[in-house]
Amino acid sequence: MNNENYKLILDSSTKETLVGISQESNVISEKSWVSNNNESRTLLPNLKNIIESNNIEIDNIYEIYIVIGPGGFSSLRIGLSIAKSMSIAKGIKIIPVPSLMVAAWDYINNFKNIVSIIKCSKTTFYLKDYSNISTDEIINEKEYNKFEVVDITKIKEYFENGYSIVSYDKAIFEHEEKILNSKVLKTKSKINSIIAIGDLIKQKYTSLNPISINPIYANSGQIESALKVKQKGVKNWKKH
Repeated sequence: MNNENYKLILDSSTKETLVGISQESNVISEKSWVSNNNESRTLLPNLKNIIESNNIEIDNIYEIYIVIGPGGFSSLRIGLSIAKSMSIAKGIKIIPVPSLMVAAWDYINNFKNIVSIIKCSKTTFYLKDYSNISTDEIINEKEYNKFEVVDITKIKEYFENGYSIVSYDKAIFEHEEKILNSKVLKTKSKINSIIAIGDLIKQKYTSLNPISINPIYANSGQIESALKVKQKGVKNWKKH
């Protein structure tokens, strides 16, 4: 095996964590497991295992493709902290990749109206509408930092309006709402989508300071706003 020019792929945005190794955009090895927000105990051992089992030296990893969210608050911070530590200690370049874009990537060119979702809180979801967005817009930092926090009512509206909804979040496919676990499309290959998007972002942003890369997640105001919308909808329903 050629022991140079490896990419490390990390995703801790949801309860199912992913680590992988690629070379020249070809996936050599990957591992995913349900961490249930316990990345502080599981991520480093699994990362160490995948590197050692493939006989790779850390010095031969030249890039880290890290999913920065939106997603779980603590899990994202743990994943990015590990990536930043490796970057600073070993001079490895970090490429930030947005989670909602990863979820939708396989479908963006094949569906006219496509929406990506990931679980936010117990009753809310991160949502991004990727309908009619060009590739340049998709990888624009201002664009990929935009997202909504919505409740199930909003998602149902998208279904009713003929949208296709996609996710890689395991929690979506285990949700008590049948409309989610039966109708939501599943991301075909999360790791390949991360690599493809990372390659595009790397071309546009040639110099990325690891210190300036931060996780993306909802603030309390966004979640509260989504819950208020939900409560208002319940009240209106009761009136009828």
